[in-house]
Amino acid sequence: MNYQRIQSTIDVEVMQQSHVTIVGGAFGLIGDLVRSGLGGATHADFDRIDASNPTRQDFDSVDMGRHKVEAQAERLKRINPNVDVTTYVCDFCSISREAFDQMFGHTDLFIFAADFFPAQARGSLEALRLGKPAIWIGLYRGGRAGEIIYYVPGLTPACYRCIAASRYQAFAGGAQGIQITSSGGTIFDLHLLDAIAGQIAVGILTRGANNRLGRLIDQLGDRNLLQVKMDPNYRLGDKDIFAQYLGDHPANFSFTTIALPMQRDPNCPDCGHLHAQYEKLACDAS
Repeated sequence: MNYQRIQSTIDVEVMQQSHVTIVGGAFGLIGDLVRSGLGGATHADFDRIDASNPTRQDFDSVDMGRHKVEAQAERLKRINPNVDVTTYVCDFCSISREAFDQMFGHTDLFIFAADFFPAQARGSLEALRLGKPAIWIGLYRGGRAGEIIYYVPGLTPACYRCIAASRYQAFAGGAQGIQITSSGGTIFDLHLLDAIAGQIAVGILTRGANNRLGRLIDQLGDRNLLQVKMDPNYRLGDKDIFAQYLGDHPANFSFTTIALPMQRDPNCPDCGHLHAQYEKLACDAS
């Protein structure tokens, strides 16, 4: 592959030495990272492709019935035959700690794109334990907005649990409303989120490079919650969170992103008392 036209923006040499682990979706995103020079990818997911997936994800009708990760592996090899691809057809939440380290311990970045809260929570614990950067991607109900949360050890004070504490509380209380399905979200919504998450991913992997994406993460600093509006009329409950920060000028319409500074919760059970809390994995959905 000829990377000449992107080398002023992406440190391709570093990308070629990098490995990313994806849990859940983000099928379009990992393809774009391979196009950007990514050298290795591991993907864990147990779903099969059904008739609804080609309308919302980067699959074709000819892939119907196959495991998503297997079809994805072939697609990545078509993009770049030299990319190192490993797939696991498994339930992420059922993997033991020992197996987790064997399967994913070598990764440089985790991307968690599951619509199952316990998997996102398990990912946070494992990233903290291994001292690895991580990204969480999620659409809001109906695909009307979405979020990207990321964590970089030594840079972002707040972990995923600090930022999403209300979800942990709701889940502990038995609330099912936090399980937001992808129903209503179009492939355009997913690609918009993936495009932003992809730049965050490249920024993390190539942090320090003297180019636009190499400077991105330090420019963001502690602003590690990004929210993206697709629907001009989106409200979080009865609150217009975008107008709160961007004002009510007509230019604040849609397809906008806010990057919010997040502070660590000193009482966070995960990043505050990680080892004592490890056995109480939030991934226990029972």
